[in-house]
Amino acid sequence: MNQHQLNDALKEFGIYGVPQDDPVKIPPEKCRYDLMLMTNKDFSKDQMVRTGHFDGRKYAVFTVTHTIEKVNLFWSQLPQMIQNNQLNMHQASIMERYREEEGMCEFLLPIF
Repeated sequence: MNQHQLNDALKEFGIYGVPQDDPVKIPPEKCRYDLMLMTNKDFSKDQMVRTGHFDGRKYAVFTVTHTIEKVNLFWSQLPQMIQNNQLNMHQASIMERYREEEGMCEFLLPIF
């Protein structure tokens, strides 16, 4: 994928971060993320890229200013936000979506 194709994919789909660890329980330097870039390009022959299929579901979306302080605040307040909004969480991973819009990210919480 060249830089032009990457930029087009970012504008259309964004980048998704899938946390593998709970940042409230795990020190930041130990937290792991998977990076997901949605595209309609075929990478099946590219051994540098792991491909898969994303099955959509229903998500509650929270928009946060993309700073360390605001993201940490989101994670620390997440249990209370779930309770306050009476969300029924699905076991799937929470995802973070980044788009071209400057300085913002979205947290996608899988719900029933």
